[in-house]
Amino acid sequence: MTAEDIKHVTVIGCGMMGPDISTSLLVNGIRVRIVGRNQGSLSRGLANIEKDLSDLADAEVISSEEKSAALGIVEKATDISSAVRDADIIFEAVYEDLSVKQEVFAEVDRNCTDRAILCSSTSGLSPNDLGAHIKHQDRMMVTHFWNPPYLVPLVEVIPHDRISEEARDLAISFIERLGKVPVILKKDFPGHIGNRLQHALYREALYLIEQGVADPADIDKIVLASFGPRFSTIGPMEYFDSCGLDLHEKVQSYLYPTLCNAAAPQKILIDNVRAGHLGQKSRRGLYDWSDRDDEEFRRRRNQRFVEILKASRGRGR
Repeated sequence: MTAEDIKHVTVIGCGMMGPDISTSLLVNGIRVRIVGRNQGSLSRGLANIEKDLSDLADAEVISSEEKSAALGIVEKATDISSAVRDADIIFEAVYEDLSVKQEVFAEVDRNCTDRAILCSSTSGLSPNDLGAHIKHQDRMMVTHFWNPPYLVPLVEVIPHDRISEEARDLAISFIERLGKVPVILKKDFPGHIGNRLQHALYREALYLIEQGVADPADIDKIVLASFGPRFSTIGPMEYFDSCGLDLHEKVQSYLYPTLCNAAAPQKILIDNVRAGHLGQKSRRGLYDWSDRDDEEFRRRRNQRFVEILKASRGRGR
């Protein structure tokens, strides 16, 4: 089987990630069977897919005809066992809990074919733990799509220790078929790569806020007016090298001892969660979201990735 031979794809989960992964497939003309817990879950998932496709149509990444065609090749299911029986590749995107995901993979494992590739969208769990009790360990891996998956090119790939070379290479080829950029980890590591880098930044940012050095808006201004734009055109390791390693050695010698080394969630985070201030979804977190326009934020969040996707599909001219 080649990546072009993959015709039947099942996506399990209708929360944040499943519908967006489905959209990535649909805009490439690939039929998707999306699985929800119940009809209500499926309805929400399908509404999110339609919203994603509308965003792409409004941005002229796809045409209205392509949007209609994509919506016409979505299949719905609430039963995992029947939804995976003829699937060539299965993407799990359920709640980020090891035991929940293990239960899903146990059900998938009992009902899928021996040729099916089993993928988890987990943002940090180990494929070896997720697939600890299944027989198809030679077909198991993590494919961590970044949010929102229908726009962000990156997919981190972390194979199970027992994966076959054939299954790994086929999955990578299929991800590339979607126009994504797969990065294969050389070893299984907690949090993979991207989240380790991202949360190192979050930890230091929260520390600076706690120490009274800056407020959340200041932190965002610093990033948006400096290394944010820089790292959209060159990589941090390229820039690191370009500055001179002798300079970094001097800076690290005095800076590292002062950096945050918290080994648990920080007080500012815990206090907000305990108070029910969960961020945008509760209308209060580090920011007050009560007067913020969610659609305007969504547009800004997506803007750069829409431009990249548009260019990759030859519609940026």
